[in-house]
Amino acid sequence: MMDSLQPEVYTALSGTGYTVLYLYPQGAANVPCVTWFESNNREYGQADGDEFITEVEYTIDVWAMTPEATATMAVAVDTALSALRLKRTFSHDLYETDTRVHRKNMRYRALIRLDEQRIYQ
Repeated sequence: MMDSLQPEVYTALSGTGYTVLYLYPQGAANVPCVTWFESNNREYGQADGDEFITEVEYTIDVWAMTPEATATMAVAVDTALSALRLKRTFSHDLYETDTRVHRKNMRYRALIRLDEQRIYQ
């Protein structure tokens, strides 16, 4: 049985006070904003032939007009997702030359115990 934390991640991101969009902002008018999607959901472990632990990964991007703004937004996102016990596994600053928008790409991971419906690690 596959599990996901999508509702919890969306709620946590919405609590940062920034506009939250799925996947990609539709133009610079939506900046600053946070975009997100589930980038991995796989069976991590089995017990008695059934899925016991699910690994999930979420890709989060923060978009703003300055690198200072993306840094501030990233702290808010990190605080919100850390409270869910998701672990940050990657962070990288980017610059979109065509739109002149700064972006920080981050990835968060968790293992979910299916029998207890809680984050295992």
